[in-house]
Amino acid sequence: MIDRRKFNAGLAGSAALAGLAGPALTTFGAAAQETGLARQWAEYRAIVAEADRLGLAAPKIGAGLQTLGFEKALPAFSDLLADLERSAETTTADAKLVDALIERAADLLENAQAAEASPSFGRMPPQVRTATLTARPRFEDIAEEYERLFADAEVRPEWRSNVAWYVSRLKDPANQARYQKVAEATCIPWFAIGIIHGMEASFNFRKHLHNGDSLKARTTRYPPNRPEEWDPPNDWESSAIDALKFDKLHDQEDWSLARTLYRWESYNGFRSRVLQKINTPYLWSFSNHYAKGKYVADGVWDGNAVSRQCGAAVMLRELVREGLVKIPSA
Repeated sequence: MIDRRKFNAGLAGSAALAGLAGPALTTFGAAAQETGLARQWAEYRAIVAEADRLGLAAPKIGAGLQTLGFEKALPAFSDLLADLERSAETTTADAKLVDALIERAADLLENAQAAEASPSFGRMPPQVRTATLTARPRFEDIAEEYERLFADAEVRPEWRSNVAWYVSRLKDPANQARYQKVAEATCIPWFAIGIIHGMEASFNFRKHLHNGDSLKARTTRYPPNRPEEWDPPNDWESSAIDALKFDKLHDQEDWSLARTLYRWESYNGFRSRVLQKINTPYLWSFSNHYAKGKYVADGVWDGNAVSRQCGAAVMLRELVREGLVKIPSA
């Protein structure tokens, strides 16, 4: 989201798949992005074929996958990873081959996430952050706006099935248990952790939350050598706790609605608000409060680009509507 992953790279069949729909790709460098996504779909097919050879459960696939955009690729890649992990628990296939295949699926998901996610101010190395610093509005000046937008937020019809997929991942009891474990260690609400995980890692539990590096070693990209104490194989929860502490999100007492949204927008940066005068897609994508416009690279704004990642506030709004989350008062 620049995100740490984009900075490091730029220095230089599931039911969900069948049901998702969304606008056509209109982003900066669309041809290049489509070419990259076509390669990712080719890797998806290769992973499914290898899974079938090993006797692992994997989604059925059809023709024409190279034409499907990120809004369909992300759920498909994520569901593929989840299917392989579940199947690995009961398979009799060679453990090393199975683990290597699951790592390929995790890499596929991480690469797709990094290519689409909005450049994130909060994940920039310090020197880059200083160079691109945007004036931060005072919380007191925009708190009421957050509450008003949240109360009026509605999911756009063309994105309803996509939003439902994001929420299904947050509702999953196994995922919630993992977020709750991190919540107990950081004093961050489980839903805030889950939504950050969705925004920054597409619910990928085989990667460091810091930057998408493999859990098989400490991070190598920014921030490097995290966690400081790491003797793999270690669990995602330990890494996530370190990442959230690194970003100083732990031990915060106020997780009221306005403060939570302010904290998320601060993390991604206020450039969309301050410089482009729009509601940031990091919060409001897929809702009536956002139509188009996003940063597609470091400092590169495309007014016609459409974010194809569900906004954090939209996920939270759906959790509240379903009665799964009650946001504390300030």
